[in-house]
Amino acid sequence: MSGFGNTSTNTIWTTVSIHGNTNRLYGEDWLHLLEHPEMAGHENLIKETVEKPTVVRERRHPDSCAFDRPWSTNPEGIRVLVQHDKETFLGGGVDGHVTAAFPINTKRYRNPRISPIIAAYPKNEP
Repeated sequence: MSGFGNTSTNTIWTTVSIHGNTNRLYGEDWLHLLEHPEMAGHENLIKETVEKPTVVRERRHPDSCAFDRPWSTNPEGIRVLVQHDKETFLGGGVDGHVTAAFPINTKRYRNPRISPIIAAYPKNEP
């Protein structure tokens, strides 16, 4: 991933997304994610959301997307934002890294950067 994203060598996990991309959660990004204290201890839930989302949304930047998935402790679910090294991430075979993860709360946070759904998958167990 040279020249792209977080260059930290502290990788918490690496996984393959539903689109076939290699995605990582870096230690520095994890510290940023903890600005949402509800995410503490939920590294595996974030990973599962990238692997098995129920919804994938476009974002303002064409090289990124938002993965949504149900979450037993939040009725609206969880949202994980991933930035990829290429705009062609829907075809698989590119690298990406998690940039944010948080409980969805549409009443409190209206996020204009989250765009329409580009893919939907069968519901997973929360």
